[in-house]
Amino acid sequence: MAELLPSHTRRKGLVSISDVAQARALTAAGRLQGEHGRDVNVWRGVPYARPPVGPLRFAPPEPPQPWSGVRDATHFGAVAPQVPSHPLLAEDGPQSEDCLTLNVWAPASPGPHPVLVWIHGGALVTGSGRRPTYDGTSFARHGVVLVTLNYRLGPLGFLYLGEAAPGSANVGLLDQVAALTWIARNIGTFGGDPGRVTVAGESAGALSVATLLCMPAARGLFQQAILESFIPVYRDRAQADRDTRQVLDRLAIRGDALSALRATPVETLLAAYQRGVAWPTVDGTTLPQTLWETIASGRSMKVPLLVGSNKDEIRLWSALDPAWHTDDPKKLVALFEQTWGPITAVEHTHYVAGRGGPDLFNGLMQLGTMRAFQFPAQRLAAAQAHEAPTWVYRFDWESPAFDGRLKACHAMELPFVFNTWDAPGTELLTGSSPDRSHLADQMHQAWIAFAQHGDPNTPALPLWPPYDAGMRPTMLFASESRVAEDPDAAARQLQEQLQTVP
Repeated sequence: MAELLPSHTRRKGLVSISDVAQARALTAAGRLQGEHGRDVNVWRGVPYARPPVGPLRFAPPEPPQPWSGVRDATHFGAVAPQVPSHPLLAEDGPQSEDCLTLNVWAPASPGPHPVLVWIHGGALVTGSGRRPTYDGTSFARHGVVLVTLNYRLGPLGFLYLGEAAPGSANVGLLDQVAALTWIARNIGTFGGDPGRVTVAGESAGALSVATLLCMPAARGLFQQAILESFIPVYRDRAQADRDTRQVLDRLAIRGDALSALRATPVETLLAAYQRGVAWPTVDGTTLPQTLWETIASGRSMKVPLLVGSNKDEIRLWSALDPAWHTDDPKKLVALFEQTWGPITAVEHTHYVAGRGGPDLFNGLMQLGTMRAFQFPAQRLAAAQAHEAPTWVYRFDWESPAFDGRLKACHAMELPFVFNTWDAPGTELLTGSSPDRSHLADQMHQAWIAFAQHGDPNTPALPLWPPYDAGMRPTMLFASESRVAEDPDAAARQLQEQLQTVP
């Protein structure tokens, strides 16, 4: 086994066949005892950084403190402090600022195995790596080490405090870099290969992945990436400063803001934040440029990508909201614009004019999904395809839950990617359709293949060509998955004409 491991791991003597078999691990900070299974070992609640409390609140993460003896790693760590999420995506578990932990599912057999690092979504204000949907057992059974992690959210992770706290606007992203750095140093002891790391995420997790592609501190920490349903929105320092000023005004803080904020109870701080989303800040240091600026300048990481979106993304927020259940066209359009921005004249002609009732609702859902999710994914894929192999998918499978109103909404693909379609609570989102298992096998095998080989092709699917800006081949995941060429051509071309990208 020793000759198969990376040289730095062999020198430290971190791995033995006995340790792998008994779910023991020796990290740079100390020994861990995980949960041993017949074919999968699991370590939960492993600290990858010091607790960001007291003087470390709003500060970049620091390496974890060493411990003596053997640390129990059989229980998940605390969830990052957050306010209640979408009812279908509600978070469970105790909350604490001492939240910078990760979880590892690994094959019980000796490695080195490829590593897939999952960054959870939640608009950068909610979520955690402990959700049952993200259980990595199936990945580990198929030879992939799966890592999930927590990172600071909301004001604790993205409140801009200028020179008083350098990096504060993006410490949630710096947490992710710290986790990847920990993985590079320690994953060999869990049977993982630090030279074959795929970083993946959905929604805000995918935005995080896109941003990691731009961050100097993340360079070299992963070799390929997966982005599911991302909105590439960034703040400049002026906007970030205005957002912070609103929080300070609500808290009646004057003078030394940093000291006052560090002394503010976390519940009070969360209540004053009053934002349902956070965005990365282009601060010139931790994040020098936006994704598009980084690509244009040739500075983005030239790594293989798997990128895509869902056919009916924004139905997650509208299909079950009574406010959208109106036959008044003016109210529907006003509600859309309030949530997703003004509708241009050409978009009005394409999606609104002559429509009413359910037909208008469907048109608005198509517009919002294309504008916010599908077009950015296609734009990124077209740009990255010039630099590295890139594959594009669209998730088309429609859930029968809630009388079919959700369709292929945001986050619907997750239990299929992780093969956790039968996890507790998943049926609320996916329903109980008998074809779930078959589709989960197809998607899960594709993600495994990409983690292992940098190519999602698998015998379970039709041939899936890499993306190019000419043919634009796209895998459509459904009850009968297939590849289509440029399936959203008209809508994409409309957005290209408008250049309505963040």
